[in-house]
Amino acid sequence: MDAKDLTCLAAMRAARAQFFNAVEVQAAKNAGLDGPASLDREHRKVLRSEGVAQIAEFFYVLRFAGIPIPDGLRGFLERHNEDMDRLLCSCRNGYTVGGLSEQRLRRAKFSEAQIRYVMHESAGGDPRFDQQSLQRVFTEIMSFETCRSILVILAEFGLLRRWEFNQVVVGSPGFLEDAYKTHLEEIVRAIDA
Repeated sequence: MDAKDLTCLAAMRAARAQFFNAVEVQAAKNAGLDGPASLDREHRKVLRSEGVAQIAEFFYVLRFAGIPIPDGLRGFLERHNEDMDRLLCSCRNGYTVGGLSEQRLRRAKFSEAQIRYVMHESAGGDPRFDQQSLQRVFTEIMSFETCRSILVILAEFGLLRRWEFNQVVVGSPGFLEDAYKTHLEEIVRAIDA
């Protein structure tokens, strides 16, 4: 293995640990607790999960990749539908090679009305999604129920916002994106050193 490969691996692991530490510290602070050690064991397990990192990465991309909000969301969601169609075409006996069911992939597609709803909710310039839309976005990574559970816990600790109207709407106050940006910057710094 090349020394640069090992440096990259070490940087990725250290940055990921720092990301999860930051998430726990902020969650504890938002909950008025003394620190991460005061968090419930099950909450800590969720807050340090890959699902949280994926959600943070998603909001990071929306904020820092120059995607215009709300107009750029249409293209993103349409590409998501195209990806689901490709996966559906790969199904054999009702499942993809990776084990995703045809039913799950069909459920993950956005209708035109759902795309318009996301764009409407995001019209103020901050991306906002109904909870089911985020479950669709993350269908390749986690089940709908796992996604819902993570979203609820992130909102419970103030790392996401949830509004309940006719549907549950979710947005980010910004911490997760910033923590994920720091995570990436730590990796780049370590590799460049």
